[in-house]
Amino acid sequence: MMTQTKEPLRVMVLTTVAQTFAAFFEKQVRNLAEDGFEMHAVCSPGPALDRLNIGASVTRHGIEMQRQPRPWQDAKSLWNLLRLMRKVRPHIVHAHTPKAGLLGMLAAKLAGVPVRLYTIHGLPLETRTGLLRFILEWAERASTACSTRTYAISRSLRNSVVELGLCPEWKVSMLGDGSCSGVDLDRFQAADRNTQRAAIRNANQIPAYATVATYIGRLSRDKGIEVLAQAWPEIARLVPDLHLVIAGELDTTDPVPMSAIQSLQNDPRIHFLGTVPAAQIPSLYAAADLTVLPTFREGLSQVALESGAMAVPIVSTRVCGLVDSVVDGVTGILVPARDAAALAKAIAMVATDASLRLRLGSAAKDYIVNHFSEKRVNQLWMAEYRRLVEESFPEVRETAMQVRN
Repeated sequence: MMTQTKEPLRVMVLTTVAQTFAAFFEKQVRNLAEDGFEMHAVCSPGPALDRLNIGASVTRHGIEMQRQPRPWQDAKSLWNLLRLMRKVRPHIVHAHTPKAGLLGMLAAKLAGVPVRLYTIHGLPLETRTGLLRFILEWAERASTACSTRTYAISRSLRNSVVELGLCPEWKVSMLGDGSCSGVDLDRFQAADRNTQRAAIRNANQIPAYATVATYIGRLSRDKGIEVLAQAWPEIARLVPDLHLVIAGELDTTDPVPMSAIQSLQNDPRIHFLGTVPAAQIPSLYAAADLTVLPTFREGLSQVALESGAMAVPIVSTRVCGLVDSVVDGVTGILVPARDAAALAKAIAMVATDASLRLRLGSAAKDYIVNHFSEKRVNQLWMAEYRRLVEESFPEVRETAMQVRN
């Protein structure tokens, strides 16, 4: 435990929406609170903020933030964040995701917060052009310029950040092998796989003999859903007994052509589940023979990590982030992005070869356990906070913040 000083170190963690906070940072915030920090969680208000499992000692603040550029609302959010920071006077502000990163870093700089951390989880600008790309590049440069330290969640993402000139190389770090929180190996494990497999298949009227591919994530253009729709007729021809389970909601901020969605909906072997509660996600992997992710961009890909932890091989794309979370030909198969023919060929190959699936899945589990376990990743982040405390706050340099096991 960290020895209490006259004034406890105050840490403020920001995400744009509470769902991101719930997915990645609940345990880290609880750990920091248990180690003696005064913790503050900031994201858009609503029931999801109230439901965060971060402990009674963590103060929650609802500040409305929009993911898309909204000049008037963004100015209002910036003012509200600045007022909050001047009231709380945090020693460390750590912002995640693009909008919370931009607003959080600007507000922290204006408020004189001594340690300003920004974690880049991905680069939406990679798939944008024209004025929108210019705005997104400007926003990333402003966020990194206002930070005292920037982090990327994968090696390839860090390389992209530097190559695009979004942040000087000396200022952007990656901890360990990457990730912001890792994978909870106790949650994503194969216990009762047969029971879960049968339940999902029965609920969706999928025959016991069928092979099942699963897609989990937002239904957005950047996730490659249109390419999957283009590839499906060939996949269905090559693997007549393949069923596809799709779990996720339509993303209206990055819409997929409705013709692509409708073409998938018209096939009885494709099952749309909509938004699936987080507690049920492991069951979807348990029911699957392979995972499909035809994405155009990622920061690291939590889906690839979770699928690997469940020993389910993945067919995905050779893009930023995936090249760190999947070892091509060893833990999964990577194909060029936007290549429907290559995607169809790879899915068919994995779907029709049980021994290949077993080999890839076993290697994937070993890879995730060794590199991306939640325990390992959180230890690295706790050690980083300890380093920052010792470096930036001499008055507590002699007080040891224990890195949790």
